[in-house]
Amino acid sequence: MNREIEQAILTEGYRFCRVQPENIGVFYKYYQQGFHVVMMISLEDTQALTVEQHQVMQERVMDLFYHPQGRLADFPEGYPVYHVELLTLLSGNNTDMMHQLCCMQKNVWGYDMKQGRLIIYENQPGDFWGLKNALENCRAESKSTGSTNPGFSLKGLSYTTIAIAAINVIVYLILEILGDTQDPFYIASHGGMYPEFIQINHQWWRIFTAMFIHFGLPHLVNNMVIFFCVGSRLERAAGHFKMFVIYMLSGIGGGLLSYFMMLYSGDYAVSAGASGAVFGTIGGLIWVVIRHRGRFEGLTVKGMILMAVLSLYYGFSTIGIDNWCHVGGILTGFLAAMILYHKKVENC
Repeated sequence: MNREIEQAILTEGYRFCRVQPENIGVFYKYYQQGFHVVMMISLEDTQALTVEQHQVMQERVMDLFYHPQGRLADFPEGYPVYHVELLTLLSGNNTDMMHQLCCMQKNVWGYDMKQGRLIIYENQPGDFWGLKNALENCRAESKSTGSTNPGFSLKGLSYTTIAIAAINVIVYLILEILGDTQDPFYIASHGGMYPEFIQINHQWWRIFTAMFIHFGLPHLVNNMVIFFCVGSRLERAAGHFKMFVIYMLSGIGGGLLSYFMMLYSGDYAVSAGASGAVFGTIGGLIWVVIRHRGRFEGLTVKGMILMAVLSLYYGFSTIGIDNWCHVGGILTGFLAAMILYHKKVENC
């Protein structure tokens, strides 16, 4: 299993660096004038690993990567190194030793070889630039195949995101073949949301159907590109079903807020598009990053909030955008994720 873990780390773009003693494996990746480093320690090859010994190992590895010239093979001369992020990955069956080190040291994960599971305590980082997902997929593939050769697996495939995007594309193609998708009257007659249809005719189903209808190709492409980037990450974190629920609730929440704000303002317009649901996936991913102590797959809370603010600002500064649908979607997505997504960690 150690070999499978090493392979999972290498597939994330890390390179192997041989150090002493032999039960330590160091993997590194140069990134924006710094290094991401994983120090993998096999507890099977040692009787005991004290906190003091671990601190010495950390200091030696940190020193190596802060001063790599002449000591690290193939590292180009003259490249500055300003920061080193080091994660220790303990592997073995001695969970008591893992527990002690994780509780007293920073940036330490454990991998229980007997149970085949990754152990991340609450005082430790919830993700290390996507490495958590790679190690968990390694575990899942190992269990399902019972072989060191992972082959092809659908485990890490964001097929819910792909399916939703495909439905949006198919609906657009059908409507485009039958008529003009940039004509508001045509969109309204084929499932778009217009307040009077709901207020007078009680056609509440339009809140749902409008989520899959778009005004022309640029509208569709903009929504689907953002959705695929954000939705796939949310799906990897929350799972296929929960991501689907967050998407659907966000689309409905955005549509409802848009409807009521039109009634309040008296400014009626045909509304359609997946943007409410797409903003909902952004809101859901913000919550996921928060639950991971501010960092998940290279994302940060500040970065996600800045993305949301800029997206909302673009909408409010552009004519013809259903901004209240965006606001309703992102709020609904955030609240839905708060209810549905709970990061599985072990208390220390």
